[in-house]
Amino acid sequence: MPFLFQLIYRKLAIQANSNTDTNQREDDSDDGEDPIPAAHVETDAIGDDLNDVLPFDCNQRAYMVAKTICSMVAFVKNRRNNGHQLANSLTFLACGVTNRVNLFLNYVGLSSSRKTAHHALNKLSRRSSLRISTKIGKLLAPTLGSFLCFDNLDFEQRVHTKSVGHSSRMFHGTWGYVHHPSPKLVSSVSSSDLTIESYHQAMLNVESVDVHSRMLLPTAKEEVQWELVLKSQITSALLEHLAIPAESYVSINTKPPVVDQISSERPDITMLKLMIAADNSAQGAGEVFQAIVNQSNLTMSDFASRIQLIDGDLATCSNLTTLRTQRTPSKHKEESLMNVLTMLGGAHTLWNISQAIYSKHVGDKSDSRDAGAWRFLDGLGIPSNNMLDKKDFTLMIRNIEKIQRATLVYCLMLVMGIQDKHLTKELPKISSLRIKQIVDETYERFFSIEAKRNATIHTSPKLSNLLLRLSDFATVVEGNSAMKSGDIGRLMNVWKRCS
Repeated sequence: MPFLFQLIYRKLAIQANSNTDTNQREDDSDDGEDPIPAAHVETDAIGDDLNDVLPFDCNQRAYMVAKTICSMVAFVKNRRNNGHQLANSLTFLACGVTNRVNLFLNYVGLSSSRKTAHHALNKLSRRSSLRISTKIGKLLAPTLGSFLCFDNLDFEQRVHTKSVGHSSRMFHGTWGYVHHPSPKLVSSVSSSDLTIESYHQAMLNVESVDVHSRMLLPTAKEEVQWELVLKSQITSALLEHLAIPAESYVSINTKPPVVDQISSERPDITMLKLMIAADNSAQGAGEVFQAIVNQSNLTMSDFASRIQLIDGDLATCSNLTTLRTQRTPSKHKEESLMNVLTMLGGAHTLWNISQAIYSKHVGDKSDSRDAGAWRFLDGLGIPSNNMLDKKDFTLMIRNIEKIQRATLVYCLMLVMGIQDKHLTKELPKISSLRIKQIVDETYERFFSIEAKRNATIHTSPKLSNLLLRLSDFATVVEGNSAMKSGDIGRLMNVWKRCS
């Protein structure tokens, strides 16, 4: 088998290198013929494992092809050599590949049988159940349980060929995971502050806390940081669509400075089993709790005897609060839920804020006089049915980012005096000092306090609405970027501006 692998790999690698040299010679020749374009692969849609410079890595491709062919030969020769085929069969089963296609793939040695895939899933489920019960039962402190995060999930089992008793079904359930924070983070907190008594005392002290407006307003230092955030967004749009620096005499920043970066260590997260129990009601929230306890080796009394932190959306937090109110007062700790603390997750907070901002600025497409943000999406060729979808968080964030980027490019073209020209693939080169001047002028013209004050003087509200949308969408874009980079300081600055 090593001989076969080396034979196939070297043959493909040599052929790939010779094709690359031939393409380079054809590009350098002046025969007037159009070269054949290379295959385009959208790396953003597939993953980060592919090379971003080339359509694909020739050597890596040759290695994968040789490895796959050798595994097919080994599997056909001996069905026990089925590691590669077993992984493929599980992937095909999850992707909805039909049994007929899977039979052919099994015949040529690319996949295991569907029966083997189901046996493997049963084995994996038993091991996952044991791991989940261990993770849930593991305590961070003597009276502090592991963090839980769950959210509702709606998925449909679609049947193409319908019959009696065999039709499409919609499942309303809940998914979640168990999170164990870093031991360094837990050890940095005093053990006396991680007790049930300290938790109840802290909740009692919340009622007497005085909340002032200065707690919710950004400081002078945070205002400077926010200015750098806006200028980084402007610079990124400029360098990507309008111009490139001719030299590097002046520093040009396309990313905001780091404020409070968290550790980049891989988190300890264990997925829970999908639960056919919706958390969109008080009764459903109680069913979710019971389903989580059933996945562990704990009893409901043991589960309720420790502090349990739960991360969820706004509806989940409200339903748990309602359920706790309905069960109060209660002498039974497993029913009172007094030791359960719900927190609104960062992604859910951004989801709610983004939905409110997006709905405010998107406008009404049915009104031809409406000058909302839908015109930018329509100009970019995005269908109207994909403009406003509350359930699709990723699509909504992408639409906001596209609108913000298109608006920034137009503002930059106004400042540069090229608003009547078309964008070109080959970007012109300008000095780094000129780029900095354009960015500063764009900020002063569209983001400064003076610009917003002067916009209110105009009789037409279009300019004022444009400046308001630029500021609002900038907070959403920065909030999404800050969470991806793990910068808590930048994210807190965004929350203050949204408050």
